[in-house]
Amino acid sequence: MTQKIRLLYFSRATRDMTLSDMKDILTAARTNNTELGICGMLCYSNRYFLQALEGDRKEVCELYLHIADDPRHDELEMISFEYIDKPIFTDWKMGYASSSPLFDKLLAHMELTEFLPEKIKPRHALALLHNLSAHQDEI
Repeated sequence: MTQKIRLLYFSRATRDMTLSDMKDILTAARTNNTELGICGMLCYSNRYFLQALEGDRKEVCELYLHIADDPRHDELEMISFEYIDKPIFTDWKMGYASSSPLFDKLLAHMELTEFLPEKIKPRHALALLHNLSAHQDEI
């Protein structure tokens, strides 16, 4: 039996991402994740990415290494790695959310006025992504 994991990380974009950039990232992620049996959620705001990846340990770890080599971001930091019984983002091969009134409300609840993932505790980062997954941006 393969072990399922959830990996959370954040990184800093090397430049501002356009809607077209985000579409390219999500199209590739959704295609690749379907083939790999990976699901997850991506959030982008304030030039930061926050992402959860869920799936078989080997595939998620290999994907994370591939993501780490992407020149569109740097300052990559893994904030959580845990074994799970079942994924929580199963509806999304790669869900997506960005700045919105809900996003701002969730940040305010964490006493943040701007999206700074390094100031978010891992359990709060997961809760943020989980809450946003119910109200995704369509791209």
